[in-house]
Amino acid sequence: MIIYKSVNNMVDYKKMVVSFFFRHEYRVLEFAGVISGLLMVLIANRFFLYSKMYFLIFFFGMLVGSLGFLIENYIKSNKRKAIEQEFRYFLQDLAREYKITKNIPQALANVNSANRSGSIGTEIERLATRVSWGESLESALEQVNRNIQSQVISHTLLLLNVFKNSDIPFHTVLSNISKEISIFKEEAKKKEYSSNIFNLAILFFIVFLFVIIYIDVIVGSNFVWVANGNEMTRVFFDNFLMYIALLLSFFTAYVMYYIKNDELINLLKYVGIFFLVIIFLFQVFVPKPDAEDVLVDTIKHMKDRSTTVAELDDIVALKSISSKYVTENTGVQMVYFIPKGKLSCGVDCGEYNIFINKPVFISFKIEKSEDVVLVYYEFAQE
Repeated sequence: MIIYKSVNNMVDYKKMVVSFFFRHEYRVLEFAGVISGLLMVLIANRFFLYSKMYFLIFFFGMLVGSLGFLIENYIKSNKRKAIEQEFRYFLQDLAREYKITKNIPQALANVNSANRSGSIGTEIERLATRVSWGESLESALEQVNRNIQSQVISHTLLLLNVFKNSDIPFHTVLSNISKEISIFKEEAKKKEYSSNIFNLAILFFIVFLFVIIYIDVIVGSNFVWVANGNEMTRVFFDNFLMYIALLLSFFTAYVMYYIKNDELINLLKYVGIFFLVIIFLFQVFVPKPDAEDVLVDTIKHMKDRSTTVAELDDIVALKSISSKYVTENTGVQMVYFIPKGKLSCGVDCGEYNIFINKPVFISFKIEKSEDVVLVYYEFAQE
């Protein structure tokens, strides 16, 4: 009796260990990787902190720490692909064996011993082991699929639960499910294809949007902010490219709506989200016509065109304007700021800074003489 109990306890202990490994094999892998990585980082900080090897060892430790997660994803991906290809053949074999034995554990054991499951043999062995312990086929499949997350097994479980209490013979149910899996895989491929096109449309939109912003920042620097007549300005160029981006967003939103065959409300949702993204990115990355930069661009433009006078009306000033900043960025020798109320006194009333305490609009009249620039300014009436 004592020997019998001891044997039973050993069997139960073995089952418990195997079950724990089945449930937590990837967690053990991740834990081992993290511990190994932390040890390497600790060694780097303890013995190589001031060595040239520090960053190499530290980086290698971080790589080792993430290795468990990378290996886990690689193994799961390979298993998932193998199941997508071979699971329906396993169901056919299981249906044939069950028709003969009328016993699920025995049928699974026969399929497993025949070794006809190819690259998913390990998963079938686990399935047979669990069922031999008394688990139902559905429960064992759920546990096997817990880490793999295969859509084929999930679909099989769904159909098994539907036909669980039907009068159809179980071997016929398994055989029919194996045939239905082929149809399911084709539909899943179509859905995956549509999903990839959907995501690709978003990716292309993001890429083209950043290309447009990049072109705006680079090419836009060749335009002046404000110009008289029909000359293209930086503001016009910015707005033109923003309208192009908005048009692109509407086209992308329509493509996404068409791919998903969504309701009209989702088209409006996509358009709204894209519009908000465009406005936000243009506000963040595209320069704004602040008075200091407007003066720099205008003086450069006057030098290139050999003009001596320019007038700018109602230019927004968000910060103080420095004569030093303007001279350094235009190459002129000196810039004087003169209030329009002191036109008669000329350079004698010249200032080197226009102090701005809050956003205001300023009108300028610029007179250029060789390397000296006089900037007459007047604040807009509030």
